[in-house]
Amino acid sequence: FFFSGQAQSNENELLKLIQIQYKNISSFSGKFVQISFKKNSVTPAKKANGEIIYKRPGKMLWSYKVPEEHLLVTNGEFVWLFDPLLENVTIQNLKKIAGGTALSFLLGVGDLNKDFLIRDISFFLLKSQDGLIVEMVPKKYNSNLAFIQLQVNPDTYNLKKILLMGLNGDFRTIELKSIKYNIDLDDKLFEFKITDDMEVIKVNQ
Repeated sequence: FFFSGQAQSNENELLKLIQIQYKNISSFSGKFVQISFKKNSVTPAKKANGEIIYKRPGKMLWSYKVPEEHLLVTNGEFVWLFDPLLENVTIQNLKKIAGGTALSFLLGVGDLNKDFLIRDISFFLLKSQDGLIVEMVPKKYNSNLAFIQLQVNPDTYNLKKILLMGLNGDFRTIELKSIKYNIDLDDKLFEFKITDDMEVIKVNQ
Protein backbone atom coordinates (compact mmCIF):
# COMPACT_ATOMS: atom_id res chain seq x y z
CA PHE A 1 0.00 0.00 0.00
CA PHE A 2 1.30 3.46 -0.85
CA PHE A 3 -0.11 6.53 0.86
CA SER A 4 0.03 8.72 -2.22
CA GLY A 5 -2.83 10.96 -3.30
CA GLN A 6 -4.91 10.26 -0.20
CA ALA A 7 -6.47 12.88 2.04
CA GLN A 8 -3.96 14.93 4.00
CA SER A 9 -5.83 14.26 7.26
CA ASN A 10 -5.52 10.50 6.76
CA GLU A 11 -1.81 10.79 6.04
CA ASN A 12 -1.26 12.92 9.13
CA GLU A 13 -3.18 10.35 11.16
CA LEU A 14 -0.88 7.63 9.88
CA LEU A 15 2.09 9.73 10.90
CA LYS A 16 0.65 10.01 14.40
CA LEU A 17 0.18 6.24 14.58
CA ILE A 18 3.80 5.66 13.56
CA GLN A 19 4.99 8.16 16.16
CA ILE A 20 2.80 6.67 18.92
CA GLN A 21 3.96 3.13 18.19
CA TYR A 22 7.62 4.14 18.19
CA LYS A 23 7.17 5.98 21.51
CA ASN A 24 5.68 2.81 23.00
CA ILE A 25 8.94 0.97 22.32
CA SER A 26 11.33 1.28 25.25
CA SER A 27 14.17 -0.61 23.57
CA PHE A 28 15.03 -2.96 20.74
CA SER A 29 17.89 -4.92 19.23
CA GLY A 30 18.43 -6.53 15.87
CA LYS A 31 20.25 -6.33 12.56
CA PHE A 32 20.37 -3.70 9.86
CA VAL A 33 21.25 -3.53 6.18
CA GLN A 34 22.32 -0.17 4.78
CA ILE A 35 22.61 0.54 1.05
CA SER A 36 24.05 3.83 -0.24
CA PHE A 37 23.32 5.07 -3.76
CA LYS A 38 25.27 7.79 -5.59
CA LYS A 39 23.40 9.85 -8.17
CA ASN A 40 24.68 9.41 -11.74
CA SER A 41 27.42 7.07 -10.53
CA VAL A 42 28.70 4.17 -12.60
CA THR A 43 29.91 2.39 -9.48
CA PRO A 44 27.52 -0.05 -7.80
CA ALA A 45 25.66 0.86 -4.63
CA LYS A 46 27.58 0.34 -1.40
CA LYS A 47 26.15 -2.18 1.02
CA ALA A 48 26.87 -2.40 4.73
CA ASN A 49 25.34 -4.41 7.53
CA GLY A 50 25.67 -4.98 11.21
CA GLU A 51 23.81 -4.91 14.51
CA ILE A 52 21.78 -2.19 16.19
CA ILE A 53 20.55 -1.66 19.75
CA TYR A 54 18.36 1.15 21.04
CA LYS A 55 17.12 2.37 24.40
CA ARG A 56 14.73 5.24 24.99
CA PRO A 57 15.42 8.06 25.17
CA GLY A 58 18.34 8.97 22.95
CA LYS A 59 20.60 5.93 23.30
CA MET A 60 21.69 3.97 20.25
CA LEU A 61 24.55 1.77 19.06
CA TRP A 62 25.28 0.84 15.44
CA SER A 63 27.93 -1.86 15.09
CA TYR A 64 28.98 -2.12 11.44
CA LYS A 65 30.43 -5.52 10.50
CA VAL A 66 30.60 -5.38 6.66
CA PRO A 67 32.36 -4.12 4.59
CA GLU A 68 34.50 -2.60 7.35
CA GLU A 69 34.12 -2.65 11.09
CA HIS A 70 33.27 0.59 12.82
CA LEU A 71 31.08 1.68 15.68
CA LEU A 72 28.64 4.55 16.19
CA VAL A 73 27.46 5.08 19.76
CA THR A 74 25.37 7.78 21.42
CA ASN A 75 24.35 8.12 25.06
CA GLY A 76 21.83 10.85 24.35
CA GLU A 77 24.38 13.63 24.84
CA PHE A 78 27.43 12.76 22.75
CA VAL A 79 28.04 10.70 19.61
CA TRP A 80 31.19 8.62 19.22
CA LEU A 81 32.24 7.27 15.82
CA PHE A 82 35.06 4.77 16.21
CA ASP A 83 37.19 3.52 13.32
CA PRO A 84 39.28 0.57 14.53
CA LEU A 85 41.39 0.53 11.35
CA LEU A 86 42.50 4.15 11.75
CA GLU A 87 42.38 3.85 15.54
CA ASN A 88 40.54 7.15 15.90
CA VAL A 89 37.28 8.27 17.46
CA THR A 90 35.25 11.30 16.38
CA ILE A 91 33.15 12.95 19.10
CA GLN A 92 30.17 15.20 18.35
CA ASN A 93 27.48 16.91 20.41
CA LEU A 94 24.22 15.10 19.63
CA LYS A 95 22.00 18.19 19.91
CA LYS A 96 23.98 19.95 17.20
CA ILE A 97 23.45 17.20 14.62
CA ALA A 98 20.10 15.59 15.49
CA GLY A 99 17.58 18.40 15.88
CA GLY A 100 14.66 18.11 13.45
CA THR A 101 16.19 15.19 11.56
CA ALA A 102 15.33 11.55 11.00
CA LEU A 103 17.99 10.75 13.59
CA SER A 104 16.05 12.61 16.28
CA PHE A 105 13.00 10.47 15.51
CA LEU A 106 15.01 7.25 15.61
CA LEU A 107 16.49 8.29 18.94
CA GLY A 108 13.04 8.87 20.36
CA VAL A 109 13.66 12.55 21.03
CA GLY A 110 11.95 13.98 17.94
CA ASP A 111 8.36 14.25 16.74
CA LEU A 112 7.49 13.46 13.13
CA ASN A 113 4.47 15.78 13.10
CA LYS A 114 6.44 18.68 14.54
CA ASP A 115 9.62 18.20 12.52
CA PHE A 116 8.27 17.06 9.13
CA LEU A 117 5.54 17.73 6.58
CA ILE A 118 3.98 14.71 4.92
CA ARG A 119 3.49 14.81 1.14
CA ASP A 120 2.66 12.60 -1.82
CA ILE A 121 5.43 10.18 -2.71
CA SER A 122 7.69 11.81 -5.31
CA PHE A 123 9.73 8.74 -6.25
CA PHE A 124 8.85 5.14 -5.45
CA LEU A 125 12.31 4.31 -4.17
CA LEU A 126 11.11 1.90 -1.50
CA LYS A 127 9.40 -1.18 -2.86
CA SER A 128 6.87 -2.92 -0.64
CA GLN A 129 4.35 -5.72 -0.92
CA ASP A 130 3.47 -5.75 2.76
CA GLY A 131 4.11 -2.29 4.17
CA LEU A 132 2.84 1.26 4.33
CA ILE A 133 5.12 3.94 2.92
CA VAL A 134 5.05 7.65 3.72
CA GLU A 135 7.25 10.50 2.49
CA MET A 136 8.13 13.60 4.50
CA VAL A 137 10.15 16.77 4.07
CA PRO A 138 11.81 18.56 7.01
CA LYS A 139 10.00 21.74 8.11
CA LYS A 140 13.33 23.45 8.69
CA TYR A 141 16.04 23.61 6.04
CA ASN A 142 18.56 20.83 6.46
CA SER A 143 21.80 20.95 4.51
CA ASN A 144 21.97 17.15 4.34
CA LEU A 145 18.35 16.08 3.90
CA ALA A 146 15.82 16.66 1.11
CA PHE A 147 13.19 14.16 2.29
CA ILE A 148 12.74 10.83 4.03
CA GLN A 149 10.53 7.83 3.35
CA LEU A 150 9.40 5.42 6.04
CA GLN A 151 8.11 1.92 5.46
CA VAL A 152 6.15 0.45 8.38
CA ASN A 153 4.32 -2.76 9.15
CA PRO A 154 0.64 -2.25 8.13
CA ASP A 155 -0.63 -4.00 11.28
CA THR A 156 1.73 -2.82 14.03
CA TYR A 157 3.19 0.37 12.45
CA ASN A 158 6.64 -0.79 13.53
CA LEU A 159 9.42 0.70 11.42
CA LYS A 160 10.78 -1.66 8.76
CA LYS A 161 12.85 0.55 6.46
CA ILE A 162 13.91 4.18 6.20
CA LEU A 163 15.16 6.11 3.16
CA LEU A 164 17.21 9.29 3.47
CA MET A 165 17.44 11.47 0.34
CA GLY A 166 20.19 14.09 0.19
CA LEU A 167 19.87 17.44 -1.52
CA ASN A 168 22.46 16.34 -4.07
CA GLY A 169 20.41 13.31 -5.13
CA ASP A 170 22.44 10.73 -3.23
CA PHE A 171 20.34 8.53 -0.95
CA ARG A 172 20.58 5.56 1.36
CA THR A 173 18.18 2.98 2.73
CA ILE A 174 18.36 1.31 6.11
CA GLU A 175 16.38 -1.90 6.65
CA LEU A 176 15.77 -3.26 10.15
CA LYS A 177 15.67 -7.05 10.47
CA SER A 178 15.14 -9.66 13.22
CA ILE A 179 14.11 -6.96 15.70
CA LYS A 180 13.36 -7.86 19.32
CA TYR A 181 11.40 -5.22 21.23
CA ASN A 182 11.30 -4.03 24.86
CA ILE A 183 14.32 -5.91 26.14
CA ASP A 184 16.57 -5.15 29.13
CA LEU A 185 19.62 -3.11 28.11
CA ASP A 186 22.32 -1.71 30.40
CA ASP A 187 23.06 2.01 29.97
CA LYS A 188 26.76 1.14 29.98
CA LEU A 189 26.33 -0.28 26.47
CA PHE A 190 25.92 3.29 25.23
CA GLU A 191 29.07 4.72 26.79
CA PHE A 192 32.22 4.61 24.69
CA LYS A 193 35.52 4.20 26.51
CA ILE A 194 38.45 6.09 24.97
CA THR A 195 41.85 4.48 25.43
CA ASP A 196 45.29 6.09 25.28
CA ASP A 197 46.11 4.61 21.86
CA MET A 198 43.16 6.31 20.12
CA GLU A 199 43.34 9.58 18.21
CA VAL A 200 40.50 11.83 19.39
CA ILE A 201 38.75 14.19 16.92
CA LYS A 202 36.22 16.62 18.39
CA VAL A 203 33.59 18.23 16.16
CA ASN A 204 30.89 20.82 17.00
CA GLN A 205 31.83 20.89 20.67
